[in-house]
Amino acid sequence: MPEQWVEASVRADAPHLQPGRPILADHPLDLGYGYQWWLPGGGRGEFSAMGIYNQLVYVDPERGVTIVKLSANPAYGTAMDEATNREMENIAFIRAIAASFDRP
Repeated sequence: MPEQWVEASVRADAPHLQPGRPILADHPLDLGYGYQWWLPGGGRGEFSAMGIYNQLVYVDPERGVTIVKLSANPAYGTAMDEATNREMENIAFIRAIAASFDRP
């Protein structure tokens, strides 16, 4: 893959793709969107592939951390709220794991 394409793939390049703008049902998500990558808000350069039922691949290039979560949420998609779908809860959990790799 060309380096430019890879770099562009992890950037939200339009206003409606910025973190907080993708909307699930009636609530915004603090996730942006690139070329099939979800981009957590906060400007750290992280990106994630998120599957149905909350499986995910999370990459934090700054920390050199990649985390894969294969467990499934059987309630995913049965309602349109964060309490059921847990996208942001999963990102918070994965970010906490990634942060544990920081040196004191």
